[in-house]
Amino acid sequence: MIAALEGIITKKEPTRCVLKLASGVSYGVNISLGCAAQLQSGAKTELLITQIIREDADLLYGFLDERERTMFEMLIKLSGIGASTAMAVCSSLSSQAFIKAIASGDAATLTSVPGIGPKTARRMIAELGDAKLMEFSPDQTYKAEAISALESLGFKRERINKAMVDCISTSTAELVKEALKKLA
Repeated sequence: MIAALEGIITKKEPTRCVLKLASGVSYGVNISLGCAAQLQSGAKTELLITQIIREDADLLYGFLDERERTMFEMLIKLSGIGASTAMAVCSSLSSQAFIKAIASGDAATLTSVPGIGPKTARRMIAELGDAKLMEFSPDQTYKAEAISALESLGFKRERINKAMVDCISTSTAELVKEALKKLA
């Protein structure tokens, strides 16, 4: 499995580039619009790669940012979300905007992405619970602990997520207290 490629960008299109390695081999790599905006033709660069091998194709998806790659990999694991739809999400939303939309249950932001309808957006919010988002941002495990505590008190996850969006505490106990004030 290919994890990263380093080489020179010989051709760049809005959603695809060709990366020529020092060995002389060139690879076609699918990229997001944000990634394409940061790449320069003729420049040496390293792309983080997600490789998808299908019966009829061996596809490479490249990313400059580890968070964007993680977002893409989370999305393609969902039922009904293919690589092209996941790439559309990466092209339309930053990783921060994506996390915020999922955590707050903001289906409207997700439906602004081409190919994502209301039903798919609701399914994405439901399937990408906070446990998966904590993998995405491991430095904030206190949020997962606070959410679990609030759920054990009988609050619904959707309501908790909406209350937690504006919370600023950085410890589990303080976050629970702050969220309880908003939920009351």
